Amino acid sequence: MPKYRHLTSTLQLERSWLEPELFPLCDELRNGGQTGAPLAGRSLYCLFYEPSFLTRTSFERAIGLLGGAAYHTEDATQFFPVQAPGYIGNTVNLLASLHLDLVVLRSSDPGVVEMAEQADAMPVINGGSQDDHPTQALADIYTLRRELGAVDGATIAVVGRLEHRNVSALLRGLCLYNGVRVLMMPVSGGIDPRMVEHCESNGVATMLAKSPDVLGEADAIYLNGPRSQAHVRLLRSRGLLDLRIDEQFMARLQPHCVVLDPMQHSGDFPIEVRDERLAFYRQSENALFVRMAVLSHLLG
Repeated sequence: MPKYRHLTSTLQLERSWLEPELFPLCDELRNGGQTGAPLAGRSLYCLFYEPSFLTRTSFERAIGLLGGAAYHTEDATQFFPVQAPGYIGNTVNLLASLHLDLVVLRSSDPGVVEMAEQADAMPVINGGSQDDHPTQALADIYTLRRELGAVDGATIAVVGRLEHRNVSALLRGLCLYNGVRVLMMPVSGGIDPRMVEHCESNGVATMLAKSPDVLGEADAIYLNGPRSQAHVRLLRSRGLLDLRIDEQFMARLQPHCVVLDPMQHSGDFPIEVRDERLAFYRQSENALFVRMAVLSHLLG
């Protein structure tokens, strides 16, 4: 019996599940320890009301590697109007009636993921809501664990758009660990004060970084780019987005410091150097194994 029927919030996560169960399963999947097709005959549906490349593709690839099948819509608003009262519950029940086994739901409209969970017609995974993204948090923490050897005691610098679900999910996940320090370096809006309060009340120290020089204290840099190319151009026109990942930037970092980017080299921060500490593609590979492990947990 899975511990979770749904995975809709990073706040659900417990270290007692991640460390002894989920992450070892990720390692086992990575090393080929799971053979055959454990999810043969099982299926998922990516119900995405917003565009996605990496999240959707990694979920589809994950269930495929486990022997299952994936289906999706490119833009669910064409078929399933999320704003209509009660419509998301009806939609989830409709998918269940077609003998689909799990839905990965992405929507920034308030309460949509929760309403899908309340329908309880099938397991629901939050594939990105207004201020949360639990499987991205799992992927990022798993990456930090593999790259640094441990998350306890780490100093993580978050650079870019702090008022974003990737950052909120990461911070909630880091609250499961001890002695973590977060350096926050915004390029546009600041982080929600309630998130800072949540971190501080769970033992994660936060500090606003006013100069890139402070990045030299970090064990990992977490880049989170602006919303769109138009946003990028606006910020650059105001002189607010001039960070370049070049030799000078990398020289500022500690030899063991790694650089992560959940947007995966989207161009918001120009990458002008080759360096083993740029962990972008290892991070995306880790997200695949994390999502395989989550699907095995919910559907196995």
